[in-house]
Amino acid sequence: MPTNTLITPSVVKIAEDVADKIYNFNPSDAPLLSMIGRRSVDNNYFEWQRDTYATPDGTAGAIEGADATYAAQTEPTLLNNRTQIFQDTVSVSNTAERVKKYGRDSEAKRLRMKKMIELKRNQEAACLGSGATVTGTDAVAPKQRGLYGFLTKDRVIGTSPDPTTNTAPVAGALTAFGEDELKAGIQSCYEFGGDGSVVLCSPAHKVRISGFTGGVQRTNEVGNKQAAVLNAAYDFYRSDFGVTKIVPNRVQAVAVAGLRNTVYIIDPDKIELAVLRGFESEQLATVGDAKNWQVRTESSLWLGDEKPMYAIRDCTVSGA
Repeated sequence: MPTNTLITPSVVKIAEDVADKIYNFNPSDAPLLSMIGRRSVDNNYFEWQRDTYATPDGTAGAIEGADATYAAQTEPTLLNNRTQIFQDTVSVSNTAERVKKYGRDSEAKRLRMKKMIELKRNQEAACLGSGATVTGTDAVAPKQRGLYGFLTKDRVIGTSPDPTTNTAPVAGALTAFGEDELKAGIQSCYEFGGDGSVVLCSPAHKVRISGFTGGVQRTNEVGNKQAAVLNAAYDFYRSDFGVTKIVPNRVQAVAVAGLRNTVYIIDPDKIELAVLRGFESEQLATVGDAKNWQVRTESSLWLGDEKPMYAIRDCTVSGA
């Protein structure tokens, strides 16, 4: 190198090279909330009624000319749930909001949008994994019941829940699950009036289900101008009772009972998100040289009847 060659460490104030974009590859999807409907509720505690038909009896008959007799009648039974408040806060100094930044014009807008996505994933986790309702007080936050606390038809090693008495399930020893248990769950859904149209499971359990071999033909797909594709997994499972879509849910990868240890077989058209207050972002009182916001929503889970759905509980992390 020639004497007195100027090299970059000696240059005063080299311009920064910062990408004018913020990358976040953390998933934001919430499969359950995306596939179910919405209903409005007007109270933080709400109830609904469900009924059932008598078991078919082909031997029932009446004697010609006999007086009528009157059978005991059954009344509908009640299910209930409570709403849960999902909220987070943002505080941004006026200086932080004003200075020029890479990747966003407004720090406050970016953070409020981020909080809404995070709250949606919290809703997903509660709608799946909450075991029992909690009545709110001035010191205790109210909690909703999720699928984990509703579904009484299940493969369980511990204890099943009872939503009519607000009894949460008790987890048992984690155990492998196999194809026979998936088939039994879909059959249970069918027998009690459901279709078992969707399986919601963790990514690891999706891999486990793709390894089931009963009746599966794995083939190479070869098109005229396409590369061969080996089908090493499947997204739909055809049983004796129809086709079930297998949906992996990243939220269920969280190490919480009712999420990672449970596989749900559901009918989305029988489930709704009960909304008392939709998403809102409210600017709070200014304290000092900053602006403050609260992002919040209040919602719960409604399902017309739990019996047409099924839970494979107490599964090992891998399912094997």
